[in-house]
Amino acid sequence: MSFQVSLSDCPPDVALSWKRSHERGLKPDDKADDQIITGTLIKELIDRHRSLVNHAETVFSRLYPVIRQFGCVVFLTDREGTILYASGDADFASRAAQVQLQVGANWHESRKGTNAIGVAIEEKRPALVRGSEHYFVENRFLTCASAPLYGKSGDFLGVINISGLHDRFQPVFATFAPLAAELLQNRFMIEEMEKEQLITLRHLEAVSDRHPLPLLTLDADRRVTGANRAALRLLGEDCLGQIFSPKPHFQVIPIKDETQRVYRSVAIGTSPAREKTVRQEQGLYTFADIYGECPAILRAKELARKAAGSPLAVLITGESGTGKELFAQAIHAASGRGPFVAVNCSAIPDTLIESELFGYEKGAFTGAQKEGSPGKFLAANGGTIFLDEIGDMSLRAQAALLRVLQEKTVTPVGSAVAKQVDVRVIAATHRNLPAEVQAGRFRADLYYRLKGITLHLPALRERSDLRQLAGHLLRKHADTPAELSPEALDKLCRHTWPGNIRELLAVLQQASFLAEGAVIRPEHVMLDDPGEREDTPSSLRRHERKAIEEALLATRGNISQAARLLHIGRNTLYRKIKGYGIRLGTEAGKGRSRI
Repeated sequence: MSFQVSLSDCPPDVALSWKRSHERGLKPDDKADDQIITGTLIKELIDRHRSLVNHAETVFSRLYPVIRQFGCVVFLTDREGTILYASGDADFASRAAQVQLQVGANWHESRKGTNAIGVAIEEKRPALVRGSEHYFVENRFLTCASAPLYGKSGDFLGVINISGLHDRFQPVFATFAPLAAELLQNRFMIEEMEKEQLITLRHLEAVSDRHPLPLLTLDADRRVTGANRAALRLLGEDCLGQIFSPKPHFQVIPIKDETQRVYRSVAIGTSPAREKTVRQEQGLYTFADIYGECPAILRAKELARKAAGSPLAVLITGESGTGKELFAQAIHAASGRGPFVAVNCSAIPDTLIESELFGYEKGAFTGAQKEGSPGKFLAANGGTIFLDEIGDMSLRAQAALLRVLQEKTVTPVGSAVAKQVDVRVIAATHRNLPAEVQAGRFRADLYYRLKGITLHLPALRERSDLRQLAGHLLRKHADTPAELSPEALDKLCRHTWPGNIRELLAVLQQASFLAEGAVIRPEHVMLDDPGEREDTPSSLRRHERKAIEEALLATRGNISQAARLLHIGRNTLYRKIKGYGIRLGTEAGKGRSRI
């Protein structure tokens, strides 16, 4: 890609970075400056940032399962762009190390040309650099998303960066870096408050995972002494040092010493629409948080509400990104049960399945925690356990899970004593479990244990309310208020949305950022290039037609049975058959007579 072409094709911040790289005399075909700090020097640098690194380890551990699953690595850098910490997929880390994307390397723009870390440092805002948008040719196998990281007083500390192979990088990862940065900043605030013995906000992090809260610290005169990025965006960069006057939806908590003298306060921003949810459900979503005008979603919500009052297991099916965990949390929140514990079944190795789910006694095996662990089922006792991606669980793990569901007891590893558990099970999968059962990859007895109430969520491309949903997501999640133009809406409606609502949210957040408060135009809507995807509209149509034909063949043309296999309604199947011009033969005719 030539310098001129890159400027015309790239987003504005990337184009500016290319200009700076060019003006610095860097040449795209050259090898980048690969001086790496090692040994004592990197140890000393990490020690200087020990608090930052420790917090990053905690936050990154939450991202690790999904980051590793998609072959990515998440990095923390200092303010100069030197990588201090990394976590993620080992195979990609080895590939990234070939271009020195590793601890000790510096990825400032002056050394590495245009890259997400360098752009975030220069622009002081989130950056996404995809494939050929990297200045140096050797880095173009990467796609990277970065976000600047700020301290309690608004000082720039470094960058959070997520990198992966360009052809595997999921659009939703572009939102992970800013969210991780927000969570880190909130941890700094909490740490500072605890140091000064101000307050312990026990449930703050659970809320901040999804909607990072504006946080302020105030002195005895209610003068603002500290603010996180969310608060600065809300109140303005000049709020530090100013008197904090009462603001809507801010809760001010006065902190008193042993003589009851007020010496400091904490102001916590909350969303009025979520105050009740946050207070009652510790950050869990409820049915009020599920938006939809599509009849399929409305039917799913109604069935889910009924399921909330039942002790039966619930199986939620649907493609990745359709909101399966959102429904699971809402069902739990309405059930009135105790704790909600989520488990990603695909992320638990076979060798650890019993210890993860059922716990272990102290000294049960090498590497175990000294005090032992209760396991996920005991942690969820009296409440709900959400078994996400149940279709990816190994057969060995399925057998262990089935035993617990049948006996309603768990026996920790290293113990001979079975413990009774009262756990409501909600499972979710993007796979076709009946087909998995037929293929021998999923146990039939476990499947029938899980499908007490089956709830299917439609893919975004099947929903009739995409336009309304896009507006709702913009209003709720976009940092900068913006409206979608009719042309931008039309562009959204033409996309096939393989990533479903997750992908739509990521696209809308980026579009809002690019529009900078103005009306979102089609050029602000950055969709994956169909020429670079396997799941292009034409390819998806071929796969869908093939799936319909195979279902009709397997059911000998019985429309009702084929619709159930495909997890769609009969009317939808009839419409698709007509749209694809699929001819129903003699067997199909017989099938229709049996409906």
